[in-house]
Amino acid sequence: MSPISFIINKILEITVTLLDYILLFMIFLLTYIVLARYFFSWGNIASQELVMYCHATIFMLGISYTLKEDSHVSIDIFSRKYSKTLKIKINLFLNIIFLIPISLFFIYISLDMVMNSWAIYEGSSEAGGLNYVYLLKSLIPLTGVLIFLTGLNKIILGFSELGK
Repeated sequence: MSPISFIINKILEITVTLLDYILLFMIFLLTYIVLARYFFSWGNIASQELVMYCHATIFMLGISYTLKEDSHVSIDIFSRKYSKTLKIKINLFLNIIFLIPISLFFIYISLDMVMNSWAIYEGSSEAGGLNYVYLLKSLIPLTGVLIFLTGLNKIILGFSELGK
């Protein structure tokens, strides 16, 4: 494994560990919200939005790990008949032509929106909501960066496999 691949894998492992803790927190928070509403007729917009923030974080940052582990949905109707070398070549081609440009597009298209959101410290439109929408929007370019790193890692590993 190349040093770049090692670093990228470490970043993704740290990310997924963080997401594990966020998921655990979200489960406890959601349980608390449901019990508080059911038994005490208590509701809080900020806590409900925090669940949404946790869910968005898990989804957005989990995309790259799912991609790394090849756990995403793929349709192998044609490729199951292909040799391992041909599959690697096809994946390299698709990663270079589609995955890397799309990840860069995510970063490019979201930067202005995120910068504007940070400039005004954009908050919730709900009364009593969280005033951290700018942090939530920051997940979009961060997701693009993680997808880019995952794609780069897949390309490095693909060329490494072809060289064997």
